[in-house]
Amino acid sequence: MIIISISQGIWFSLNLWEFGDLFIRPFYFSFIGGLILSFIAFFRFDFRRRNSLTFWLLKLFIKFYHRAGSIEPRDLDYSAYRMSLGKFLAWQATKTLIGAILLSNAIFGMGVIAALSGLDFGLTNIPRVMSLSFIPASINDIAPAMTVISSIPALTILLPPLLSAFGLRLILLVGLTMLVKAASESIMNYLKTGIIRIPVEVIETLIAIGVAWTGFNLFFPNYINYNTKIFIIGAFIISAIMLLFVYLDRTKTGFIYAYTIKAGAIILILLAVFAIASIQNSIADARRVEWLGPYVKQEIAVNRYLADIDDVKIFIYNFTAKSNVLNSSQLSRIHRDLQTVRLWDWDAAFTKLKPEIGLIPYIDFEDSDILRFRNRLYWSASMKPVLPRGIPPSDIWYNEHLVYTHVPSGFLLLDANNGTVINPSTFFKQRRIYYGEGGLFDTTWAAIILGKERSDEVTGVGYHGNGGVIISPPTTWLFDVTFLLSYPDKHVRVIRYRDVYDRMELILPYFTYIWRGRYVDMFPVTDGNRTYWLMPLIIRLGTSMVPWSKDHELVRFIGYSLIDVYDGEIKLLIIGDDFVSELIRRAYRDLLIEEFPDWLKHQTRFPEEVFEYQVDMFNTYHVEDPATFIQAREFYEIPKGVHVYYIIAQPPRFERPEFIGLLSLQLRGSPGRNLAGFMVVRNDYPNLGEKIFYRVPIGSEVKLLGPSAAREALERFAEFRKLRTLLENPRIGETILYQIGDYLVYVIPVYTSPAGGVVAQLGTIATVGAEFTGKYFIGLGSTPEESFNSFLRSLGGAAPTITGIDLYNLTMSILRDFKLRIMYPEKINADLIFLEGNITYRSLKLLREDLSKFISTWVTGRGLDRVLVWRLNNTVNVGSIFSEEGVVELHYIRIVGG
Repeated sequence: MIIISISQGIWFSLNLWEFGDLFIRPFYFSFIGGLILSFIAFFRFDFRRRNSLTFWLLKLFIKFYHRAGSIEPRDLDYSAYRMSLGKFLAWQATKTLIGAILLSNAIFGMGVIAALSGLDFGLTNIPRVMSLSFIPASINDIAPAMTVISSIPALTILLPPLLSAFGLRLILLVGLTMLVKAASESIMNYLKTGIIRIPVEVIETLIAIGVAWTGFNLFFPNYINYNTKIFIIGAFIISAIMLLFVYLDRTKTGFIYAYTIKAGAIILILLAVFAIASIQNSIADARRVEWLGPYVKQEIAVNRYLADIDDVKIFIYNFTAKSNVLNSSQLSRIHRDLQTVRLWDWDAAFTKLKPEIGLIPYIDFEDSDILRFRNRLYWSASMKPVLPRGIPPSDIWYNEHLVYTHVPSGFLLLDANNGTVINPSTFFKQRRIYYGEGGLFDTTWAAIILGKERSDEVTGVGYHGNGGVIISPPTTWLFDVTFLLSYPDKHVRVIRYRDVYDRMELILPYFTYIWRGRYVDMFPVTDGNRTYWLMPLIIRLGTSMVPWSKDHELVRFIGYSLIDVYDGEIKLLIIGDDFVSELIRRAYRDLLIEEFPDWLKHQTRFPEEVFEYQVDMFNTYHVEDPATFIQAREFYEIPKGVHVYYIIAQPPRFERPEFIGLLSLQLRGSPGRNLAGFMVVRNDYPNLGEKIFYRVPIGSEVKLLGPSAAREALERFAEFRKLRTLLENPRIGETILYQIGDYLVYVIPVYTSPAGGVVAQLGTIATVGAEFTGKYFIGLGSTPEESFNSFLRSLGGAAPTITGIDLYNLTMSILRDFKLRIMYPEKINADLIFLEGNITYRSLKLLREDLSKFISTWVTGRGLDRVLVWRLNNTVNVGSIFSEEGVVELHYIRIVGG
């Protein structure tokens, strides 16, 4: 016990040294909350009697033990037991302190402090909430729901713990004490008279208190309807009747034994309550909308707030006639959209990235994330350190604590559009991970021996960051005895809580880190120099006392935590404007990043967990008409096997392509597998979290194919069936919905594994038309452009061509992608003019490649950031002008239509 105490004391001290106030703060809030709740639940105010059930029982046990099993009758009299005032006060203080630990509640404590400092929790609206059961609801009025919404901070943070504490007090200090006291009196009476008397009055009093407490809690049910007030009234009538019985028992001789009358009265009241409720239910069954509709209206409003889906924009998806005669603007957009199609899913990316680890035995894959940089998507594989196999047991301590302290190059990257393995240093300058997840990060601590000439760390590169805490002898000896034997005079930097989730849970335990059995997904971001984990901050609050909530949780995404992968430093970026966000802002001002960093605005991603929850709630609560809701005609569901796809696309009404999350929805219970619409969430700040639902009219003649129907259509496509027999180990990839130009299509990659699964390759790409009029339109090709052109031909048109003025617009659209300044000279005076080539337009892909070669050679290759464009007759000229040793040179290419 001494060794354990010393170890825990050292660990606690190190937490204080490393985290300081951040380590204490959650305990402070928990203690404040627990202290208040414990005082309510356990502190006894009866200073006159000063009895204590605990000490009375303890005294009884001690006397029973010392007297060899015999007890004097007077010792059984609980009413006669008295404590001295000092002892009584000391015991109440002790109980309260012990209870503060048992009832600790950090969110409640934080809420109380914030409420005392002026944050509005809606407490003044609680009386109005209590009256809602007795106020008639209207199908055209959501004022009751708005009353509930204004009180939700109190109903989720303050009131549930308070009522639980009061309930605990009623059970322990009132109920149990009264029972023990009554039992004690009955025993004393039996010893004196030989007659056993059942304490009927006490039992009736306890029933009255219990039923009244139940009735009071019915003011805060998770659903209010036309029967709620009946149950409340019935509970208080039963309580009043029981109190009347207590009075009559004490004043009317013999009434205490009128069990038939008492039981009959209670049964009659219960029958009356359930009869009224049954009659109302029977009426409501026939007049469902009229009776239940007003409460459904409130339910919809409350749950839309709980899920934060009030601001979802709903657009009708517009089916328009498509033409195969495409102008240059349409061609340019189609080409641009095809360049960002996500062709590689994680399974295929994993098989391609796995060989990149090579022969390194001390790292392994831990997690994968979809990232975007410069308007392209990349699969990121983060690594974890592991012990190589075959290490002798005697060497394990040395290796796990001093050698394999980190991952030298913590990320692998693969272009999700074309499957190219990317050098991680292109984006992440800092790739050495000391704080990550899984592996040795999760299981053990690391140590850096200070003052040692050569580092023991893997690759021989020593740690020079500020992570962990520096400890010196003799603390190092107490921390681990090995330091006493090996490095008795050395200071040691100990790096603990290296698993980011453990680190966050230690100092910020209020957030959700595990969602439906899986860790909340975090992903790496970079400011150009340092690398951070971007972890979503998600709050989940119970709503058992929120009327019309139906126990659906209040879920809020309030921002991010930035955790330095090298130093472990934690910062908070709070972007929410709700009461939970304000609560965290007040409690953790010292961790806040005040302004949203510019470098982060295009790396953010709305949390998949919250998006799926919001869509799940939207599937039901998008219906605003109570009649439609009751009839359950328009509820949605996520198709089986579909999850959130993060893609770069330009859905309808978007001005440009954006990084979005997409979920397809279908009608719940519909035998067809057509889509009812699709939901997108925006990921770029300041539009982060904005959700748009594109709804397909139920009666539309044109349907949207669901992903399973599109996949089935592909598998039945004759051309694909022939091709499939030629492919080696084919696997159909993700079926993702894309808006390509004006066409809504599914782009489906098909992979092959000719090396037995070690290397994945693209076998073919399928484009399946999502708009369905009775015929499937499918195209296959080895590239997105070829596949889409094949799809266009299946519509009955010819492959698009481009001539004339369209060539100029198309060239301009491609040049804008290079992020150069484009100049339009009217006249050029150059000493030397060089024509670097004549280009005949053949395809968008080839034109882009030719322009890229010219720019890399004569523009960016010369350190320039501008390009010249001018038209001459039917040609488009692209040039670069610069001075070479005082001689002005013009280099240009001529583009003509083909």
